[in-house]
Formats: sequence, structure tokens, C-alpha cells
Amino acid sequence: MITVATLLWDANPTSFAFSRQYTEDWVERLYRGFARNLTRPFRFVCYSEKPRTFAEPIVCIPTLPAKPTYGDCIKPYELGAPMILVGLDTVVTGNIDHLADWCLAAPRIALPRDPYNLQQACNGVALVPEGWQCIAQEHAGENDMEWLRTFPHDLTDELFPGQIQSFKGAVRDRGIGDTRICYFHGAEKPHQLPADHPILEHWV
Repeated sequence: MITVATLLWDANPTSFAFSRQYTEDWVERLYRGFARNLTRPFRFVCYSEKPRTFAEPIVCIPTLPAKPTYGDCIKPYELGAPMILVGLDTVVTGNIDHLADWCLAAPRIALPRDPYNLQQACNGVALVPEGWQCIAQEHAGENDMEWLRTFPHDLTDELFPGQIQSFKGAVRDRGIGDTRICYFHGAEKPHQLPADHPILEHWV
């Protein structure tokens, strides 16, 4: 079975302005996006700093520190399970069965190219096979994105061209196209888009 993982914590002094709006509703929208587009059996987990209740079948794992930082986004790797790891500002726009299948059989993690520096990966979406709990176990507080780059990884842009896309780097100007997972980063989140933006049909 594939695990889908995300994280939610209350904003604290380390939180950037563009990530202070997250609530349980964002987690539930994300869950429903996966439920609509993933026919493989999956469990959905949300790491948090405290117990939370969700209307959807979401497992809360309240093991984050009292005041998490972005480095704690490494925490879900401790599961050691085949996993799709995404941020709350992610919209699933098409069938992703093949992405789940890849996680169940691949030898190493896969990450998107950084849309601002194509020579390196970013952590907008992570496709994670079984057995990579060392990423969490060996983490000593390093920047989560820089830490991931130190591990062997494939690039989703080469494995699944045009299917895992940055909103600002591709979808905003080129449209959804064959995008299956659209990840947002920095300022401009789904709730800030015009009501008629096509991607909002998938963020419900």
C-alpha cells in the first residue's frame, strides 16, 4: 500500500508569511484530491505538532516538535514506506496511479527539478520508495531541501515529463495540460487565485 503524507502545524515565529494560512481544511482538500485521482489502496497521514481531528479518513501523527520548522518536513521519511510526500499547497489534477506504482518498485527517491535552477532538484513533491528512513534518521537539522539533494535521486521531470509541475514555473503561464500534481511554493497559493481559474476545479 502507498502512503500519502503531508504536514500541518500552527504558524509560529519561524513560519514565513506565505505559509500562515494552513488549517485542517487544507489537509482535507488535499486528501480529496488524492482520493479522486488515485485508485490504488492508500493511507493518508498528516504529521502535526498536536492531535487534530479531520472529517476525512486522515491519520494524524502528532509527533512534531512544539514549534516545528521547515526542516521538520523530513520527518515523514521515518516511515520507511512507499510514499508520496507533498506540501499542503499541492493540487492533484489527474490520475496518479502510475506515480504510486513507481514508488512501490523504484530503487531511489524522485524529486522535481527546481523551477528556478534546473541543474538541481527541489522538494515540491517527493516520490519515495520503501526503505529510505535513513533520510530522517540521519537528519541533524539541515535545510530539508538541501539535505534531500545529498541522497541519490531521480528527476520526476525525466521520469514523467510535464506531469509534476510548479504552478509558478509552468502551470500559471502554460495551463494544466498533462499535469497530474501541481505544487505551489512561496507566495500565491490556490486560495489567492481568481475564482474562475481552472486549477480551482481540482482544489475542492
